[in-house]
Amino acid sequence: MENRMQRIQNKFFTVLLSYLTVFFVGCKEEGRLDHVDMNAPAPAQVTNVTVRNTPGGAVLKYTLPYDDNLLSVRAVYEIQPGVQREKESSFYKDSLVLEGFGDTRTYNVLLYSIGMNGKASEPVTQQINPTTAPVQLATKLLRETFGGVRIDIENPEKINLAVVLMGDTANLGYQVILETFYTSLENAVFAYRGLNSEQCDFSVFLRDRWNNLSDTVTATLTPWFEEIIPKTTWSEVRLPTDSWQTLSNDPTYILAKFWDGSPDYLRVAISNANSPLPQWQTWTLNQTIKMSRFKFWQYSAYPWQYYNPDEFELWGSMDPNPDGSWDESWIPLGKFECAKLKPSGLPFGEMTDEDIAFSRNGFDFELEENEFAPNPFVPVRYLRFKTNSILLGRPATTMVYLSEITIWGQIIN
Repeated sequence: MENRMQRIQNKFFTVLLSYLTVFFVGCKEEGRLDHVDMNAPAPAQVTNVTVRNTPGGAVLKYTLPYDDNLLSVRAVYEIQPGVQREKESSFYKDSLVLEGFGDTRTYNVLLYSIGMNGKASEPVTQQINPTTAPVQLATKLLRETFGGVRIDIENPEKINLAVVLMGDTANLGYQVILETFYTSLENAVFAYRGLNSEQCDFSVFLRDRWNNLSDTVTATLTPWFEEIIPKTTWSEVRLPTDSWQTLSNDPTYILAKFWDGSPDYLRVAISNANSPLPQWQTWTLNQTIKMSRFKFWQYSAYPWQYYNPDEFELWGSMDPNPDGSWDESWIPLGKFECAKLKPSGLPFGEMTDEDIAFSRNGFDFELEENEFAPNPFVPVRYLRFKTNSILLGRPATTMVYLSEITIWGQIIN
């Protein structure tokens, strides 16, 4: 063990000295001083290779050769016919992690010992048998929903997935890609909207970052009827318990900005900075509807951050109590959460391009019967948006951004 540690230390200083020499000599106009022996033979092969097969890959362990010229161990393999990959591990480690395999057949892996001078040993051939790939472990459910179709994904390995939805919505006689969604969450839901209530063929499959594909799920579905609820009749209602005061009492941030037709960051409702949580706002639709779903937009200047609502509730009423109390005149329509829909699953302040695109497209929420809202599909004329927490956390008092909301359902009168 002592000898091995001494070899590693000597090798480290040799490599470091080589880089420093190249750096300093390169700054002068003198000839190059090379500490790497270009005439040294290739290192010996690795020995005692063992395999632990994993979902879509394998872990190879081996014994490194006793050779001061050794720099790394390289694995060369095909994950698909004609698609070659390489994975390299330094002389500090005695293992390699391989990934990207799409099925469970037998694969050959070539292991090379690489010298500091770039020379490679003769390969050691090792067979592996990856277990079921993560893209195959993920499950998908395709079903109809309001105004379109819905895809439910379970992704136990939490890998990066592309969810490809196809359909023949234009009656072409064949299916085309309608939209591709992206996620690395363990559980995710996606919806494709804007369809008529007509029978149509759909299919969905998953793709991982190595272009391995899952099997395809197909279904003949009829989207449920719904219509967009016009916002031109909506108006604010200030009940005694509501948090209706705006940030710094500035009329720029009134509640009506929540439905002015634009999620632009300059047109947003912002509550008073000293309002306690939870806080709620009320408005009337001035017509009676049965709601099916809604889309909610974050403040686009700060997606997934700060004072955007995270956990919130939506309530409906036909005739609310004028004292603003939460009595039986208010019916729960649903409890919702934004953070758990973040495609990357990254914590506060961190986001990917997919996260930003998802936020700018708006959050789709469906009303569903559950313990909190056992009967959400009731006639309503008034709505209440109750913010329980914001993406920044759970401060005692805070402002809340309400950027835009759009509602679908059926107009009764």
